[in-house]
Amino acid sequence: MKAPTVGAEPPSQAADTPTPPKGGSTRIRDTFIGPGLFLAMLLLPMEIPFPVRCGIGLLLWMTWWWITRPVHLAVTGFLPLVVAALLDFVPVGEILPSYAAPLIILLLAANVMTTLWERWGLDRRVALVSLLGVGTNTTRQIVVWFIMAMVLSAVLPNTIVAATMIPIVVAMLRFIGIEDLWNSRVGTALVLAVAWGTSAGGVTTPLGGAPNLITVQAVEELTGEEFLFATWVVRFLPLALTAMIAMLIFVRFAFKPEIAEVPGSREYFRKELGALGRMTTPEKWGLALFSGATFLAFARPLYASVFPSFSPPYAFLTFAVLCFLVRHRGEPILTWEYAQAKMMWGLFYLFAGGTALGRVLTESGTATFLADLLVPYAREGGIVAVVIFGLLTMLMTQTTSNTAAVAVTVPIAISTFQSLGLNPIPFVFIVTAIGNCGFVLPTSSGGTAVAAGYGVNLKTMLVKGSLASLMILVLLTLVGYLLAMFWPAFGTT
Repeated sequence: MKAPTVGAEPPSQAADTPTPPKGGSTRIRDTFIGPGLFLAMLLLPMEIPFPVRCGIGLLLWMTWWWITRPVHLAVTGFLPLVVAALLDFVPVGEILPSYAAPLIILLLAANVMTTLWERWGLDRRVALVSLLGVGTNTTRQIVVWFIMAMVLSAVLPNTIVAATMIPIVVAMLRFIGIEDLWNSRVGTALVLAVAWGTSAGGVTTPLGGAPNLITVQAVEELTGEEFLFATWVVRFLPLALTAMIAMLIFVRFAFKPEIAEVPGSREYFRKELGALGRMTTPEKWGLALFSGATFLAFARPLYASVFPSFSPPYAFLTFAVLCFLVRHRGEPILTWEYAQAKMMWGLFYLFAGGTALGRVLTESGTATFLADLLVPYAREGGIVAVVIFGLLTMLMTQTTSNTAAVAVTVPIAISTFQSLGLNPIPFVFIVTAIGNCGFVLPTSSGGTAVAAGYGVNLKTMLVKGSLASLMILVLLTLVGYLLAMFWPAFGTT
């Protein structure tokens, strides 16, 4: 059996794959339902501020188009700019930076380096090594990739983990002939395993992402004391283990891949790897440049004080630029003409659109409005308060972003429980743990945005992500309440 040759097409075409054919009437229906939902929010007789109506309407519109795909996923990503410019309910200048955010730079730079892999066949070599290392059983593949992403996300932001791991998964899938992730259950499952793994492991340490840093700052301002790294790990470990174990079990049984085993035996993959021969010099450069960028992302705390602006996105960009400067036998190992034809431009605009939507919901007051609806029900304290704030955070995490959710709900939790004469620290910890768990939409977290950009089935992500969110909400709410009741140290730093 001969496996498909890697390198003829751009990597997984992500958001650059044309929208699959639909019947004319179906596409027209789906096209008009999106703006129809937006207009309905503007016209319904409800006493809701105009900016909030626009925010909720835009959320419904973009969600519908992302799920039904009447237009390209990236086209939907431009809606925040169009709607804000037309209706002026939030300043366009507040949204525009989302389309040139540092994380967009990270994705672009990582894409340049994986394009270099493809140029010289390193993606094929990496795919074969992955298949030999993890095994050919698809369920095992799902579990192992989830665990690796989960472990890495404890010390790296989830977007960085997703941006570095998903290209490897995609290279492996392409090697076995899976190009269209949307229509592949095993392809979608493997990529979502990485994306969800980054969310499940993110709360383990303060390094897991921006939501954690927001909590650190809020707690230090509240207590006037430093929130130590070790203290964070101890306090959050029960919540982190609950989320990680529950999600591990979920991904193990939630997906039913169409194939039980990756085509080809271990012996076949060893033979294919041997046929590639020794690594060429350009391959070594491709691996070295990608590894160097990843190392600097890991080692950020070691040089942050010396180069405060040299964050991981710019470390990746530096090595991406080097891809065009390094020469082999008198020729650059990567040219812009080759790279730009392979770049996944749709991924960048899809990701930017999700970030912009989160900014719209925050700037328009939509996030605070939704929070204010639930806060009065939490004023009795106890399990009801834990449930209300957990529900609020989970809803916001899935619809805006985990960073925005924590940025909104943590201050509200602190002010609410201080006014009731209750210690807000346990509630802050619970909110932060739930806030890390974005599974449903491209807006939910960096991991889901990258996964969506690579073309996973968004219907699958929505349905199974909603089930996962409900499960995690129940478990973390219950475990958090029990910790607050029976572990006095849980309310201290």
